[in-house]
Amino acid sequence: MVETHYLRSKIWTQIQHPYRHSIDEFSFVNPALPGVTNLNQALSWLVAVLYPNTQPSVATPADLPTGVDTPNVGDVTPTIYDYRVVLDDGDGKAASYRWEQREGDANPQWYKIYDMDWGEQSILSNFLLSTQEVYVYKYGISDKDENGDVLTGFEAGQHIFGGDLANQNLTLHANSGDGVGARTGFIQLDDNTRPTITNTLDLGTATEQFRSGYFATSILVGNLTLSTNQVLSSTGTVDFNDDNLTTTGNITGAIATINGQIVVQEIATPATPAAGYNSLYFKNDDKLYRLDSSGAERLVGLEFASTNDNRIVRSNGTGGSAIQESGVTLDDLDQISGLTRIDVGNLAFSGNAIVSTDVNGNISLTPNGTGSVVLPRLTHSGLTDDRLIVPRSGGLFSSTGVSLNVSDEISGITQLNVDNLRLDGNILSSTNINGNIQFSPNGTGNIVNEASLRPLTDTSFDLGLTTHRFGNLFLSNSIGDGALSITIATLLSFRDALVGAASGHTLFFDGSKWNSSIPDTEVDHGSISGLLDDDHTQYLLLVGRSGGQEVIGGTDASDDLTFESSSNATKGNVVTKDNFIPFTDANFTTSWQGTDLGDATHFYRDIYSKGEHKGLRIENFTSLTLPTASANNVGRVVYATDNEKLYVDTGGQFKVAGIGKFVADQTFNGVDLVKTVDVSANIQDARNCQVQLLDNTNNFERIYTKLEAIDASNVRITTNIPLPAGPYRLIVIE
Repeated sequence: MVETHYLRSKIWTQIQHPYRHSIDEFSFVNPALPGVTNLNQALSWLVAVLYPNTQPSVATPADLPTGVDTPNVGDVTPTIYDYRVVLDDGDGKAASYRWEQREGDANPQWYKIYDMDWGEQSILSNFLLSTQEVYVYKYGISDKDENGDVLTGFEAGQHIFGGDLANQNLTLHANSGDGVGARTGFIQLDDNTRPTITNTLDLGTATEQFRSGYFATSILVGNLTLSTNQVLSSTGTVDFNDDNLTTTGNITGAIATINGQIVVQEIATPATPAAGYNSLYFKNDDKLYRLDSSGAERLVGLEFASTNDNRIVRSNGTGGSAIQESGVTLDDLDQISGLTRIDVGNLAFSGNAIVSTDVNGNISLTPNGTGSVVLPRLTHSGLTDDRLIVPRSGGLFSSTGVSLNVSDEISGITQLNVDNLRLDGNILSSTNINGNIQFSPNGTGNIVNEASLRPLTDTSFDLGLTTHRFGNLFLSNSIGDGALSITIATLLSFRDALVGAASGHTLFFDGSKWNSSIPDTEVDHGSISGLLDDDHTQYLLLVGRSGGQEVIGGTDASDDLTFESSSNATKGNVVTKDNFIPFTDANFTTSWQGTDLGDATHFYRDIYSKGEHKGLRIENFTSLTLPTASANNVGRVVYATDNEKLYVDTGGQFKVAGIGKFVADQTFNGVDLVKTVDVSANIQDARNCQVQLLDNTNNFERIYTKLEAIDASNVRITTNIPLPAGPYRLIVIE
């Protein structure tokens, strides 16, 4: 304990007298006065403390000088420990103030130190007495250590001593009206109480003891806590040593661990316990009983005696409250006898039968690993001689109508399916859709038919294909269509027309036969009739054709149709007099369908137009797959589908055209302090944006809250107090 009072030393001794020495010759040392070595210095310190820097009184606290121009005082700068009396500090009575710089102050200030409300002289007197620090302060005081510093931390506050010698006491009385031994009042504590040293001080002694202790919640003694209806130990163990625990009440707990014996007194059958509980007890027959909540009493231990060796015992069939032997024997060789039936799962073994007990249940024999099911002899009364056997529904085997006799001849098949071929009656057909039937002799063998060969129906089938033709056709009679015919001899006579024939020749009849010749003198164009008839619609008619014309460039895949103004090196223009439109209108299903003007490798150079570009779509990319910027493509515009922005090629890079804007109303409920809004629908990166919040219900007044872009997609709105409930408009501009 740090002492905060010190004994006054005598100012002279028997060999020293003040009339023979000056006052500064008398030594004086006190730890509270560092640097003070004689009585003269000590008196100077006392005068400075008892009579500090007292300054003239002021009227009100507002008149206390602070170093600036103060009404009624002027520009006066206080010094530390200046003391002034304020004649009226707001209650019409005086108070005293001191200029101090306390812990935590950035600058000195006036502190009210006394407010006795008795007048200036009483305040001054009280101040002087208080500076001596020899009284107990009713309203508290900060004691100081031997160096004069204010005590802090555990020792902070006021210290009171009962005596000034060892083994003296501090005795507190509730009042002075009680006589000796009378206790009508109380010494009261209005705050928590604690010792200054842990595990050292006692409350009472072995001979001076408190009578009763009253505690509302708990008492903590080491690891033990005594509280309402509970004794708890932080170690999990409450040890009564070798003392007895006696009670006529109940002992309730989760687990009882007994390291010794339990001695139970014999009793009669007790009262039925409450629902959910059972009673265990010994009766005078030395047996342990259990009584359940329904009042049923049963033996806990059962006794059984039998003269039959190796019998298997069971609970009896009338309630199971006793042990009864069965007729089944388990001998010393682990052999069971006496069983009449065994039920295992859904199987029953009874007599010579293995029976499945579930309705329609199968009986499965499953060897372990590669083992086999061995049946010495298997008979079935439902099979027919020489018939093929197949499994039917339910896993049963039965005879079919197909016979295999001793000569290995099969009969009784009504339909035969081999891969994709089916033989059914007189028809051989393929079972796969559009499948061919191919006859393939071995080597140079031929496919020979012994009857006429004809199609199934008239004029429906061909002999050969355009890509699969026969080589030679050998006929002996004629070729006809059923009504007309031509003999083979007549047909072969056309071979004469090939005599002397050359490329470009055609056949002309000379009166007796057909001769080949180039059409020249035989044809006179002037004598050809119908030259002006438009009966060759496969050719383009330059003067136009009724109903319009269609021009196709080629007949093979990827052929082109080329329009060229002139075969001369100096080209003109391909001019259209009317609108140039596609044959089929473009349409969108899962993607755009239609015809293009130019393609990925054939670009028009410049397009001159004075009309509107209706339905024009900008080339689509994403912001991560923009094409490479080029000085050759300055002004090229593309659209990014992921962030919905237009980009323009400046020659060195693609820049965003215009701004991105997110505008959406947010609802606050009057309690929200934080709201996070996803703005990525219109904003690429919220961290590059200007953000503003407006009050919809107050003429869209700007709300100055904390607005953060916590990432590229989200804006967080934070307020220190909840906004009034209602809509607020969030505007984000990129």
